[in-house]
Amino acid sequence: MEPLTPDELGDVGESLFRTLCGQAKLVCNKSDRDRTGWDFRVEFPMAAGTGELLDQRAPKACQIQVKSTAGESGTRISARLSSIERLAKDVAPAAVVIFRMRPDGTALMGYLIHLIDDELGRVLHRLRRVEAAGRTDVNHMTMSFDYHKGIRFKPTPEGLRDALAALVAEQPGAYSDRKQSQLAHLGYEGGGIEADALIWVESKDQLIKMLSGLEPLKPLQMQAYDRRFDIRVPYQGSLLDGVEEFAIQLPTVGACDIVMRNGPRRPAALFRCEAFASPPLEGGPILVIKHRVLTAWFREDGLDVQTNGTFTEEGRGLDEWVLLLRGLTYLASGTGTMELEFRELRLPPMTVPAGGLDGPYLEQLPRLLEFVERWQSVLALAGTTARADFAIGEIWEADAVQMATDILLNPAPLARIEFDILEGAEGEDPVEALYFDSIAFAGAAVSFAVKVILTREAPEHPRFASTRFELLDIRPGVTDLDAYGAELATANAVSILIDPKNLILVPQGPED
Repeated sequence: MEPLTPDELGDVGESLFRTLCGQAKLVCNKSDRDRTGWDFRVEFPMAAGTGELLDQRAPKACQIQVKSTAGESGTRISARLSSIERLAKDVAPAAVVIFRMRPDGTALMGYLIHLIDDELGRVLHRLRRVEAAGRTDVNHMTMSFDYHKGIRFKPTPEGLRDALAALVAEQPGAYSDRKQSQLAHLGYEGGGIEADALIWVESKDQLIKMLSGLEPLKPLQMQAYDRRFDIRVPYQGSLLDGVEEFAIQLPTVGACDIVMRNGPRRPAALFRCEAFASPPLEGGPILVIKHRVLTAWFREDGLDVQTNGTFTEEGRGLDEWVLLLRGLTYLASGTGTMELEFRELRLPPMTVPAGGLDGPYLEQLPRLLEFVERWQSVLALAGTTARADFAIGEIWEADAVQMATDILLNPAPLARIEFDILEGAEGEDPVEALYFDSIAFAGAAVSFAVKVILTREAPEHPRFASTRFELLDIRPGVTDLDAYGAELATANAVSILIDPKNLILVPQGPED
């Protein structure tokens, strides 16, 4: 017989594939259009007697493109790139089946190239190279495969059935997930979205801060690229839309502690930090040390510290404010020290001289620290916790809380309660009264009751003023404050109740 033409050989291969599927009792559906990427969709019979419930068993199918060769071009066959793209990107199992034949169309051997893993990566790599070349006419391009690298099978019904069964052996859902993951991630090992940016550097110190991750990079111009298989193409997505700055991420080198002290009787401010290796820059830091509330950089000549965010506007939790304000208060005192511990090595304390701290509210730091420490203690006594962040400005607005914490915790409180006339009070003896109230701050509410000792200012004057407070009860905020006050008055045999609704808060000066 005369040798068949390539088209005739292809027809023989497709007919053979259809015949073998029928003999193997596989449903073989031919594609009516040449744009689907596959020539045949092969469906397996629904499994029976496998122990699977009828409503849970899944049909198994695969997409196949058939090629035939008489071996004129060695062990390689070619396919249109547009068809291979569609076939490879189908989430169902997909493969190219090649029949090696004699020139007269007699089948000698079959091969199956499964478009997954490395073969799928080859397809994606080829498409990326085409994209980088600025071409989109993939229907005019081809891609070749070495069929000797595929799975070999005998061109018999049993041989084809076993080869296709191996193709669909994985559960459809798991296979689809694996295929989609590979379509999204193959070739991105060490790649991804990257950009060329033009930045303006005003000084060497600014450059050191940017390269040390202490100051963000603010590009004047930026061009983004998608790098896959180490090939860059212009990035078309929206990932970088609206991005105005970048921060350099330094490699971490381990945990690090910064301890701030101000004498042996004050609690230390302990910052559990993470240390990062800074690039070797002349004049740059050796280590960059980061905590949620502050950043420090360790140089050969000392340790520089700055708070994170806007100090006056940043919202922080109560525990963070206590830690930060305690450390800043110590540093602003002129007698505070800092210690650095890294990898079980603690450096000698470094004294911070007076004027060594810059920033807002330097003179008010002790008052601010006193407020947050007192509120933390009040919540601990009441058995509740703060649940909301707050800014520094909110402390100045919390007059009632400041007065209450002064009454509750200060042995010599600045706050006092005065009455021009106290009904029922006779003579010059002190009078006992019950003051009760509810206060709230930082997402926590507290109710308290104190016994107030009231004394006349002068024998001939009717005015009474508080001279002492005794805490009787403190608990999380109650719903019925009047009932709470009446209950505590009865329990403590106090007949005079000071209703907080009848009090007027009068500041006495900037220090009150």
